[in-house]
Amino acid sequence: MGCGSSVAPPEYVPQRAEEAEAPPAQVEEVTSGGFVTVEQHERKDDPVRPKPENFLPFVRRDVSKVPVEIFGGDHIYLTFTHSDMLLGMDGDRASATSKEYTPGHVFRIWRKDDTNKVIGDGDEIFLEHAESGKYLECKDDHSPMGFVDKDLSSKTQLFTWCKQGRPIRTKHGDTVYLETYLHHFMEYRYFEDDRIFAKRWERRKATTMTIQKKAVVESKSTELARKFQFQAFDLDGNGNITKAELDQVLFMVRGAEVPEDEINTMMNAADPSGSGQITFEKFAKWADEGGMSEEELQHVEVLGNIAQRCNDSIHDNGAFIEVMGTVAVQTAMDMQVDYAKKLKAGDMAEKIIEKAAKESDGWFFSGNWKNAMKALLEGEVHLWVRCLDDAMRGWGTDESSLTALICTMPERLRVDIFEEYFKKTGQHLLTAIRSDTSGIMGCAYSRVMVWQAMAPEDCRATILNNAMEGLGTDETQLINVLCQLNYQERDAVKEAYFRMYQRDLLEHIMDETNGYFEKDFKRALKVMLESQEAEYDLDADVEAMKAAMDGWGADEEALTKLVCSKTAKQMEDIRAKYYEKFGEELVDRVKSETGGMTAGACYFRDVMLGCIRHPMVQLAHSVRACMEGWGKNSNGLIGCLVHLPDFKKAALITTYAKEFKGRNLLEDIKSECGGDFERALLSLVTPAPEVWAHALRGAMKGLGTSDSILINFMVLAKDEMMEVRKAFCKENKAQLLEDWIDYECSGDYKDTLMMLAGRNSEDPIELLPLYWAQRCKDAISNIDTLMDVLVSMPSVAIKRHTQLYGEVYGSPLRENLEKRCKEQCSWFTWTDWFKKALTGLLDMPVERIVRVAYEAMKGWGTDEYTLTAVLCTMPENLYDDIHKLYREKYEKKLLDHVKSETSFNYKKLLEYQTMPKWVSRATALNRALTPGMFSSVAQDQLIRVVICSTMQERVNICKAYKEEFGKDLIIHIKHECPSESLKLVLMAVLNSVHPSAHQNYEADAQKLKSFLDGADGSVKGLIKMLAGKTPQQVEEVKTKYKAMFDDQDPVEVLEADGADWSNTVFKDSNFHCAVLGLLRDPITRHACAVRDCMVGWGTDDTGLITLLVHMTERQRRDLRSKYFDIINGGDLYDAIKADTSWIISGDYRTALLALVKPVPQVWAEALRSSMKGLGTSDNLLINWMIMAKDRMDEVREAFKELNDGQTLQEWLEYDISGQDYKNLMLKLASRRCPRFNGQEVGLSQEPPASKEDAILTFTKCFNKLCRQRKQSGKTVTPGEDDEQEMGCAFLYYGCKSSCAPNLDIPGLWDLTNACGFPPADGGPDLVATFHEWNYSGSGEITWNDFVREMFTRINDPNHFEADPLPETIDGLTNLTWAPCQPVQVYGNGNPDDSGDEDGGNGNVGGGSGGGGGGGRGADFGQAFTNGTWKDLLCNIPPEVDGDGVLTGPLPTGA
Repeated sequence: MGCGSSVAPPEYVPQRAEEAEAPPAQVEEVTSGGFVTVEQHERKDDPVRPKPENFLPFVRRDVSKVPVEIFGGDHIYLTFTHSDMLLGMDGDRASATSKEYTPGHVFRIWRKDDTNKVIGDGDEIFLEHAESGKYLECKDDHSPMGFVDKDLSSKTQLFTWCKQGRPIRTKHGDTVYLETYLHHFMEYRYFEDDRIFAKRWERRKATTMTIQKKAVVESKSTELARKFQFQAFDLDGNGNITKAELDQVLFMVRGAEVPEDEINTMMNAADPSGSGQITFEKFAKWADEGGMSEEELQHVEVLGNIAQRCNDSIHDNGAFIEVMGTVAVQTAMDMQVDYAKKLKAGDMAEKIIEKAAKESDGWFFSGNWKNAMKALLEGEVHLWVRCLDDAMRGWGTDESSLTALICTMPERLRVDIFEEYFKKTGQHLLTAIRSDTSGIMGCAYSRVMVWQAMAPEDCRATILNNAMEGLGTDETQLINVLCQLNYQERDAVKEAYFRMYQRDLLEHIMDETNGYFEKDFKRALKVMLESQEAEYDLDADVEAMKAAMDGWGADEEALTKLVCSKTAKQMEDIRAKYYEKFGEELVDRVKSETGGMTAGACYFRDVMLGCIRHPMVQLAHSVRACMEGWGKNSNGLIGCLVHLPDFKKAALITTYAKEFKGRNLLEDIKSECGGDFERALLSLVTPAPEVWAHALRGAMKGLGTSDSILINFMVLAKDEMMEVRKAFCKENKAQLLEDWIDYECSGDYKDTLMMLAGRNSEDPIELLPLYWAQRCKDAISNIDTLMDVLVSMPSVAIKRHTQLYGEVYGSPLRENLEKRCKEQCSWFTWTDWFKKALTGLLDMPVERIVRVAYEAMKGWGTDEYTLTAVLCTMPENLYDDIHKLYREKYEKKLLDHVKSETSFNYKKLLEYQTMPKWVSRATALNRALTPGMFSSVAQDQLIRVVICSTMQERVNICKAYKEEFGKDLIIHIKHECPSESLKLVLMAVLNSVHPSAHQNYEADAQKLKSFLDGADGSVKGLIKMLAGKTPQQVEEVKTKYKAMFDDQDPVEVLEADGADWSNTVFKDSNFHCAVLGLLRDPITRHACAVRDCMVGWGTDDTGLITLLVHMTERQRRDLRSKYFDIINGGDLYDAIKADTSWIISGDYRTALLALVKPVPQVWAEALRSSMKGLGTSDNLLINWMIMAKDRMDEVREAFKELNDGQTLQEWLEYDISGQDYKNLMLKLASRRCPRFNGQEVGLSQEPPASKEDAILTFTKCFNKLCRQRKQSGKTVTPGEDDEQEMGCAFLYYGCKSSCAPNLDIPGLWDLTNACGFPPADGGPDLVATFHEWNYSGSGEITWNDFVREMFTRINDPNHFEADPLPETIDGLTNLTWAPCQPVQVYGNGNPDDSGDEDGGNGNVGGGSGGGGGGGRGADFGQAFTNGTWKDLLCNIPPEVDGDGVLTGPLPTGA
C-alpha cells in the first residue's frame, strides 16, 4: 500500500463524546470556595536551584503533614468533580447526596495484589465503604451501583483505577475515573437523580472524580490562611479587628459603601460576646464557619497586603513573572475570567500586551518576553494549537517540535484542539500534518503523526481499514490491533469504524478473510469481536481446553470459543488454573497444537496466543515481531505503539526486556529505524516530561537558541515542571535546566523562563484565581494601585508594611519608589509633583512634620504661614520624636532654626510653641523675673504662669527651671518679686504640690467672707486657706459660701466694678488678681487671663503667647467656648484679630489664631492659602494634604465651612494641572477616615472594645521593649508604632473615663491592675501613682503623660529585669488585683490649724492619720462606682515621712 492509503480522509475530525446536558432550571450553581510570611522549600530529589530568601513570601501551598500519595489501604473521599458531590451510601445503593465530609463518605481503597504500594494509573482495586464494611459493586450496565458483602473473587467488585495526567502514581487532589469490569466508567448524572451508574465507556464530565485522602484533609489546617487574612483586616496591627477596620476593608473589596446593617450583622457573628473587637481566634472561627466566602477572604488577603501590593506596583514586570510563573495553567485561565468579570478590568491578556507594547510606559522588554507572556496567558487549547501551527507554518516543518507535540497531546483536549485549529487556520489538522510530513522519505513518519493525532478508536479503525483496503489483507496488522484491545476498546473501534467508513467492522473482516485456509483464523476474529464478558466455570473451561487439545488433532472450533471469548482478567485465572492442574503453560500447549504450513494456520495460532498472553506480553511480542528478520514492519510497529497511556509505556519497556532476554526496546527502535521516524517512535514510548525535556535541550543546543520552541515547551511543561527538570537533568549529565536557561537567555525573558524552570509543580497552591487576578491588576494599574494603597491606608498601617517590605524584599520601600521615579522609563511621563506626593505618602506624621518645618525655613526667606501651621499643630506627645529626628536629619536643633528665621513677637510665639511645654513656662517665668534695663519684674506674667498651672504642672515647671537656668524658682521669686503679698501667694502655690488633707469648707467659707468684707487683713491667712486647695476643693468652698451668704458668688464680689479694696488684703492689685485666679475654675481662669492680656490699651503679647501655646485640642475648644461666657469676652478669634494688626504683625496674628483653632481648621486654612491667589504652591499643597491625611474628613468639613460651601475637591479640580497629580490629590481629598476618641492626639486606631484585646496588645509590646532594653543595655525609646500598640490600653480605659480620651483615677486603677503593675492599694498609693503619672499636671492622665510613663517604666530595672507581663488570656485571668479597701479620709471637722507662716502649705507638719476629729472611713471601690472619686481624692491625706514632711516630688525650695 502507498503512503496515501495510510491516512484518514482530509476532513477528519475526532468525535466529541455526547454529554447529556442538565436542564438549565435544575443546574445547581456551585461557588468555589510581627507579620506572617511563608518559606518555600525544595524537595530533596528535585534538581532545582536553591530559592533565595523570602522567595514567594506570601504564597501558601496546599501541603499537609502526611504523605499525599494514595497507598493501598488508605481512607479516601471521592468527589464528582463537576457537581462537588461526594460518593456515599444510601441503604445498599451508591449515591451522591452531600458535599460535606462525613464518616458515611469515607472509603478504603485496596489493591488487588493486597499490598500497600502507591495506587497507580491502570491498577486494579476494590473500594470498601469504611463505615459499613461493604464493597462497591457494579452488576451490569443498566442497574444502579450498590454495596454488597466482601467477595474478592467477584469481578463485579473489581475496578480499574484510571488517573488523568502524569505521573502514574495517584496523589491527593488528582482527577480519576473508575472503570468497571464491563469497561464502562462510574458516573453521577447530578441533574437526573442521586443514583450512580456505569453505562458508558467514554470519559466525560459525569464520570470525572477528584480523590481526596482523608488523612490529608484532616491534617491540613486553614490556620495559616486565616493568619494572612486576619493581618489584612487588622490595619493598625493591634491584634484585633474593629468595626471600622471591617468597614474599611469591605469597602476596598467591593468598591462601594457597605450597608451599616450588614457590617453589624458580620460583627455580631464574628464577635458574639459584643466586645466590639474580633480577635484572631474569633476571626478564624467565623471564617471557617463561612462568615465570608473563601474567595472574598482571599481578595481581602491580597488587598490588605500593602507591602506586596507596593512591590507589585513598583516592580510590575517582576509581578507578572512571579504570578504567571507560579500559578497552574487552569488557574491562569480562571484568573483571566475573574479579572474581566469580578474585577471588571477588561481582557487581562490584552492589557498586559498593550502595556508591554507602549515604549512610553517604559516596558522596553524583548519580543521574546512578550511572546512568553502571551503564551502564559493563552488557554491550554489555544496554546497547543499555536504550537502546532508554529511547527508547521512557513517554509519547512519543524519535525522535532511537531513530533513532541503530537506524541504528547492530551487526550482530554484532542477534540477542542482539532476544532480550534480549524477555526484559526481554516485547515483541518490532519490535512496540515499530512501535507507537511508526506515527503519521499517521510511516509512512515507521516503515518505516525497522523495516526497519533487521531482519537485512539479512530486511529485503530483507520489502521484496520488500511490493513484490509487495496490488494491483499495485512492479517498481522489485524492481529496486532485487535489482540491489544479489551472489550470496551473493541466496542469503541467498531463504533468508530462504522462512523468513518459506513461499514460494519466484523462484516468487513469476514469479507477479507474468506480464504479456505483462513477459516479458523476468521472464526477466531469473529469470536473476539462478537464476545461480551459473561460468567464462566473456571474448572470446567480449563478441562474443556485440555480436552480440545488432547488426542489426534486439536478441536480448533471448541478451543477458539473457549479462548477468544475471555477477558484478560479471566484468561489470567485460566492460565494459573491450567498450570496448577496440568503442570504446563497453556500458551506453550496451544502453540504446539496450532499453526501449520499455511499462512492461515499461522495467523490462527497468533490470534490464539494473543488472547492467552497477558496484554502487555502480547504487545511486547507484537512489537518484537515487527522488528525481527530482514526489514521491519513499519505499519505494524506504528500500530502497536500509538496511543499508549503512560503506565503501558513503562510496562511495555519492562516486559520487552523480560520477554527477550534483556533487550532494550528503545535501543532496538534506534537500530531498526532512523531520522524523524525513529524520533517519533521513541516519543511514542517515552513519558511526556522526557519528550519535552528533550525538546527543550534541542531548542538550546548548538549555535543560538530557538526562542519560540523554548517558550512553547517551557509553557507546555509548566504544570509538570519538576518531572521535566528531572528528565532534563538525567539526559544532560546532571546539568540543571535553569543553568542552561541562565546561559542562553537574558533580561526579563530569562527571569520569566527561570521562574518557570524552578516552578514547584507538585504542591498545589491554596490561593484562588481572584487573588492572582488582583495582583495582576495591581501590576497593570501600577500607578493607580500605589495611589489607592498609600491614600486609603492609615499611616500606622503603611508604617508596618514599610518595615515588612524591607524585611521581605531586601531594600526600603521608599528607596525603591524614589529610584523608580527617577528612572527614564515608565514613570518618566508622570509629573514631578505627582512623584513628590506619592513618595510623600510614605511619611509617618513625625517625618512629615519635620520635613514641612524644614522646607518652610530653608533657602531664601521663610514661609511663615507654613511654619506657623506646622508648629502650632504639633501633637504634644510627638515633641521629643520631632526634635530628635530634626536634629538627626538636618544636623541642627529645630528651636535654633526657628529662632534664626523669625523675629519679634512672632519669633517669641514660635519659640515658646517649639520648646517643650515646661521649658516654655520656665522660660516665660525667667524672663519675667529678669527684667531689662528699662523694665521691671513682670508680676502679671508670674501670676499667669503660676496660677494657671495645676499642682503637678508647677512641679514640672520648677524642675525645668532648675535644669534650664540653674536656679530654684521659688527662691528666685522670693528674691526678685517686689510685691510681698504676691510673693507669698506665689511661693505658697508653688509649694502646694499635694491637696490639703484638712478641710473644713464651712470655716473656710466664713474666713473668705471676712477677707472680702475687710474684717480680716491677714494676707498669710488667706494664702494658707487657698494655696493648698485643688480646683475641686475651691469649688466646695464657693458652694458653701453661696449657701451661707445669700447666694453670693465670691468671684463676682472680687470682680465687681468700683469696689474699694484699699483697706483690705486685696489692696495690692497683683495680689487681688492672683487670689481671683485661684478662686476661678481652671478654664474660666484661663479665659480671663487671656482676656486681660488684650483689654485696655495695648496687648500683653508675652502673656498672651504664654497662655496660648501648648494647648491640646480639647483645651482649645474649652477655651473658646468659655471665652463667650466671661465678662468682656465674646468670640476669641475676633478678639485676637481685633487686638493685633494684620499690617504690622500679620504672621503673629495668624500664629495666635493657629494656637486656638482646631487643628483641622488650621490645616484647612493652610490648604486654602496654598491654592488661593496667583498660582498654586504645589509643594505646600502636597505637604498639607499629606499632613491632613488621617483626619481628612474633618479637614474637608472645615474647608467647606471656611469657603462658603465650596468643597476641597472643587478647589483642587480647578487649581491643579497635570491629570496624574490632580487624580492623586482628589483621591486624598476624598479619603474615608474613621473617627474615634484619641484621634486628635495622634492615635490612629480605634479604642479596643474588650479588656483582653487591649491589655494583651499592650503587654506584648511592653514585654518586647523591655527585652530590647535588657538585651541592649541602652535606653530604649518606643517608636511611633510601639506607642500605637501600647496605646490600645490607654484608649480602652480612656474612652470609658469621665475625661475621655484621657484617663481618670478609676481608669488608672483598672489599667494598672489589668496590666500587672498595680498600686499597693486603692487608696494613698493609688493617689501617689496618679500624681506620678500625671506629668502634665492636668488632673487627668493625658496621652502624652501615658507615653512618658511607659518610657520611664520600660527603662526601669524594676520592669525590664522583672518577669514579663502576661501575654495570654489565662495569664491575665490569674493576675491578683490590689486591695481596694476603705481608707482614712477627712470630712468637715476642725483639723489642726498649724501651718507655715512663710507661705508654706497647710499640709506641712500634718500626720498621715490627720489631726482633726473629722476623720472617716470610705471605700474607694464604691467611689469608683458612684462617681464620687474626685471628691474622695481631694480628702485623702498625703503620705508623710517619719518627720512629718510630705513625700513626693517637691521643689527644692519648699
